[in-house]
Amino acid sequence: MEKNEALDNIFALLGRMDLSQALDALESFGAAHPELPIGTRLREIRSDYRLMLDYWGRGYKDEHRERVYSDMIIAAYRLAADTYLGYTLAHSPYLLGISQKVRSAGRDWALASVRAQLEDFVSGVALLSLEPEHVRLKKKEALYAGHQQFLSDFFDYLLTSSQWTDSTAEAITQMLLSPTVDSIDQQLIVSAVMLGCMNVFDINKFKTLLAVYSHSTDQPLRQRALVGWVLALGYGMHTVFPEERKMVDGLLADEAVRKELAELQVQLLYCVSAENDTQTIQREIMPGLLKHGGLTITPNGIEENDGGSLEDILHPEAVERDMEKVEQSFRRMVDMQKAGADIYFGGFSQMKRFPFFDSMSNWFVPFYVDHPAISSAYGSIAESKMVRNIVDHMPFCDSDKYSFVIAFKRVADRIPQNIREMLAGGNVAGMEMVGSEEQSTPAYIRRIYLQDLYRFFRLFPSRSLFYNPFAGGDRDGDGNYLFFANSIFKGSKLESCFGDVVASLMKRRMTAGAIKVLRNWSAEGRDFQFCMAAGNIQLGRFGSKPASDLPPALLCFEMATQLHPDSEQAASGKARALFYMEEYEDALAEFRRLAERFPGRKGYELNMTVCMVNLGQCEEALKHLYKMSYENPYDVRISRVLARALVGVGEYAKADKIYEGLAKGADVQAGDLLNRGLCAWLAGRMADAAMCFADYSRALGDAGSIGKCRANFMENVVARESELLASHGVTHIDIQLMCDLTCDFIFRAR
Repeated sequence: MEKNEALDNIFALLGRMDLSQALDALESFGAAHPELPIGTRLREIRSDYRLMLDYWGRGYKDEHRERVYSDMIIAAYRLAADTYLGYTLAHSPYLLGISQKVRSAGRDWALASVRAQLEDFVSGVALLSLEPEHVRLKKKEALYAGHQQFLSDFFDYLLTSSQWTDSTAEAITQMLLSPTVDSIDQQLIVSAVMLGCMNVFDINKFKTLLAVYSHSTDQPLRQRALVGWVLALGYGMHTVFPEERKMVDGLLADEAVRKELAELQVQLLYCVSAENDTQTIQREIMPGLLKHGGLTITPNGIEENDGGSLEDILHPEAVERDMEKVEQSFRRMVDMQKAGADIYFGGFSQMKRFPFFDSMSNWFVPFYVDHPAISSAYGSIAESKMVRNIVDHMPFCDSDKYSFVIAFKRVADRIPQNIREMLAGGNVAGMEMVGSEEQSTPAYIRRIYLQDLYRFFRLFPSRSLFYNPFAGGDRDGDGNYLFFANSIFKGSKLESCFGDVVASLMKRRMTAGAIKVLRNWSAEGRDFQFCMAAGNIQLGRFGSKPASDLPPALLCFEMATQLHPDSEQAASGKARALFYMEEYEDALAEFRRLAERFPGRKGYELNMTVCMVNLGQCEEALKHLYKMSYENPYDVRISRVLARALVGVGEYAKADKIYEGLAKGADVQAGDLLNRGLCAWLAGRMADAAMCFADYSRALGDAGSIGKCRANFMENVVARESELLASHGVTHIDIQLMCDLTCDFIFRAR
């Protein structure tokens, strides 16, 4: 909704239980916005607080003081929330318009009346079967049209409703759990409640979502409620409403709930990756499909076109290779889809401009063929079967199904016969159909609904009016989608699932999110998975800088080795942490132990030799390196360490020969230029050394000026290799001369 820093500050003050400042801020906001009805309720709360303060100041002891203060905080919060809604409506013509429309339409929004109308619709549908065919179709059309409009208006009414009372929450909860109300209606109502609660947290709306999730036996409704209460979690609001934490903790006692939450969190990660997945398809998969234009998708699979060309005659094997490449591309998309990727977002995002999507509720309504906007699209029997086969078995979310049917209706008479046959078989671009059994699973139901939500928050024209749970920057930096980072779960039983979610985040290189979840891990609950994940992040293995509020890498791996003394990964992490801290003696001891435990892992022995070289034990290192080089003659990692060790013992010619070979390889690195320059310098070949250092400087970036060139040399050569240079008798004067000669080579080349 309309963002306002003053109101956000009021919520923050209430979250810190600072009633006095919150009331002052509300009063100031009310003075700045006299059109908002704040005064009366604010005066009542302030009067109660002053009375409490006066009694407390006189020394009276009230055993209920804590509860009374909390009640006033809640009253202030409800006032702030309603003020937020009023402010948003006043500053949004779109929301103000739909709010005024549904409240001035003469409808009776008393919940008893609403429920009666919902139940009457179910009865009316049942009675249609008693009517003659010609009468039934006409009545059915009118019944569904009127009901859909009623539902759309009720959706808008709920979305723009203020804070609920306990009785309102109870009535709507019963409505959503009633078997006499249609499931599609209930699912749409849950979405409206979720949107309203996401924009402005309402404990009673939250209770309703939680109750539906806990008690409904209708899986689509239950999964919508799960997504709803998770995305509606109020950040920090459990301090204002302690019952929120109690209710959530009660759910988390069930292992099945914890498992569903972990699955939901991973699914949300796939949602926020939808555009990246679309780019992958467009950049890496579709070009290959378009390139091989001599192939056609048919009901029987991928086949070559008729009319053999000269190329086909001369190179028949090329056609077969092209077919294999196309099939591999399709298979890759299928694998992405099975893994949870939203592979259809890119295509269907272009089909959300139909008038159907002007109504907000249509973005959330479950797909049903009697929706007034599409029921006429099922024209002929043949087309009906074709369209039904696709919408029933293809893994499209509901809004994409509506898009498909509407688009199909517009182009049906222009679709070639071979494409009709392919569509009638349910095949779309090689994608696989989804059976009814899989479609009924909670994971599939959630995924489809999440894709609907993602499309709304990315494509709805007035989406900026709503808090987007998939975007970062508004509240917690990552949106509500990263709900495992919500402090309400800190110290809860859900921590048992933190490790798997962190692993998923790190696998997707979402390191910032992984750090947030690790920060939310209580000190008491930190286990082996925490230690390993935090340790690897602190080592920078996932492209992030160390986090100051997480334990240092060495401590993480030491904790991990205490928890699992036999863990190779923990011991390896500890050795690497010591190495990066330049504690080479201790790192050498750790790598030596690892090399002895796992003699087949050459990496440990190689790291051991690197430690030896850094400690000046080059002769000892060479004993290992010669053997390793003989056994692995093409391993450039071994060659680099061997060359450096040879420099350490003064075997410059042998080292230079290795560096010469590395320079000709495909894996040449900037460090190779540095080390070859050092080798030449210590061997007395000053000009060769300066040329290498000049190339090294260019590899790091343009020096720009003489002053910058000298600074780069001192930082990237001298400072990094000071111990090596000093141990070989390189003086300060030598360094100055080499610096000037290197810069001379750089600027002479220009």
